[in-house]
Amino acid sequence: MDDEFMTPAAGITALGSGSSGNAYVLHSRCGNYLVDAGFSRKELCRRMQLCNIDPESIRGVLISHEHTDHVKGCRVFCDEFQIPAYISSATADYLYNKKQLPERVVEFISGSDFCLPGVSVTPFSVPHDALDPVGFDFTLDNDCRIAVATDLGCMEKSIACRLYNADILVLEANYDLKMLLESDRKNSLKHRIMGRSGHLDNRTAAECLKELLGPRTRSLLLAHISSECNDRTLLEDLIARQMSELDRSDVVWRLLRQDEPDNGCYAV
Repeated sequence: MDDEFMTPAAGITALGSGSSGNAYVLHSRCGNYLVDAGFSRKELCRRMQLCNIDPESIRGVLISHEHTDHVKGCRVFCDEFQIPAYISSATADYLYNKKQLPERVVEFISGSDFCLPGVSVTPFSVPHDALDPVGFDFTLDNDCRIAVATDLGCMEKSIACRLYNADILVLEANYDLKMLLESDRKNSLKHRIMGRSGHLDNRTAAECLKELLGPRTRSLLLAHISSECNDRTLLEDLIARQMSELDRSDVVWRLLRQDEPDNGCYAV
């Protein structure tokens, strides 16, 4: 590995998050894993290099569901670096039929733990309009927990239990309800987004924090923010008020961006 690249001990770096592409690098002491691959191989590598992450350090790709903004670069990236993709059976079948399935695939079952070098993984079902969508609950080799849920229409109790008290929480805040209703989008699309299998709106995401932030939680990343039906200033104000009401000045939080990587969150 080139000296110019770093491998943080434990944490997560968002390469980008939004309606046009989502990808994260999970850092463990035993190597890095890509969580979703919603950009082209070239763009994934470019963004990693901006973050001083060696693309050759990626040991595998975990896929949450089959939508393009989560799988666009999966096949080409996996095949080029000869690494496996970890995918549910239904998602794998879909990608196979679309000729988008990597050569090396390891199938997982939602709700069943599995282990990778340096990290224990629990995929859990989320309500979204996909075949078998999941979020991920990661426990790294230093006992740091990182929970990721970025495409879900509502916060079910079972999901809240999975997300609660993670050291680092990545949570969707997709749209502002008023902006979505006043947008030029078709009514059918609006109803899909607002439905129980759609996406979380800002206010719901903020209210959920009462249930999700535990004593261990130190970092919050707001993800999958719509560029058309959301306003970052409105969202920042809303989250700031909620954090103040919850008296959680100890939690560092920020909004992820579609067009550029985040600086990364690391376990203390």
